[in-house]
Amino acid sequence: MTKTVIFEQNAGVASIILNNTEKHNSLGQVEISAIETALNTLPDDIRVVVLVSGGGPTFCGGASLKELSSGELSGDRFQAMTNHFAHLPIPTVAIINGNVFGGGFELAVSCDFRICASDITARIPAAELGLCYPIDGIRRITARLGINTARRLLVGAEQFGADDMKALGMVSEVAEPAAVVDTGMQIAERLSGLAPLSVRAMLEIIRQTEEDRFDPARAAELADICSGSNDLKEGLAAKRERRTAEFHGH
Repeated sequence: MTKTVIFEQNAGVASIILNNTEKHNSLGQVEISAIETALNTLPDDIRVVVLVSGGGPTFCGGASLKELSSGELSGDRFQAMTNHFAHLPIPTVAIINGNVFGGGFELAVSCDFRICASDITARIPAAELGLCYPIDGIRRITARLGINTARRLLVGAEQFGADDMKALGMVSEVAEPAAVVDTGMQIAERLSGLAPLSVRAMLEIIRQTEEDRFDPARAAELADICSGSNDLKEGLAAKRERRTAEFHGH
């Protein structure tokens, strides 16, 4: 990894920490390569990926405008990275512990679960700059947040506070700034303790539906895998015996 992107893992949870705080955690070639490397080399025992800022006022400012202007970085490269997040087979959690702008918002929306600090703001200023937001990002924001919210974010370039973000479904939870990281990690740890086959199956079916590519045969296959798994036997036994289940993903 690099000094500007840190990778940590603990008990089934991998954390990608954006640590380029002097530049508002903007992502250039180096940072995007580091994130892609982390996602491509996740150990088999990782069940959840967390995305979080290492500090400073900004969670993520999006793609490096300097590198975009110079041609060092393309919008397609940035979009490929957010698509990678959006299609990981395991759940992803964005802990938005700072203000979020532009492509940083697309990165957060690419995650399955989003929690933010109560003092943050979010805004996509593409229309003020004369840019068209990445096409996959427009489609994802529209699918996940709804057409009216997408219009306000993208076409209107509106700024939203944490309470508005919660009301509009941009985030699932708001926490006090001092507690947001701990709260987000608790969500990740809870997810990591659930049955991985079940989690992966339902996550894939939800995404199929969200992206208008629902495949009944594949959905039935995923459900059958869960029904015949040792994890299901373990989950039912743990319920009967009033203990915590120990799932192994088979």
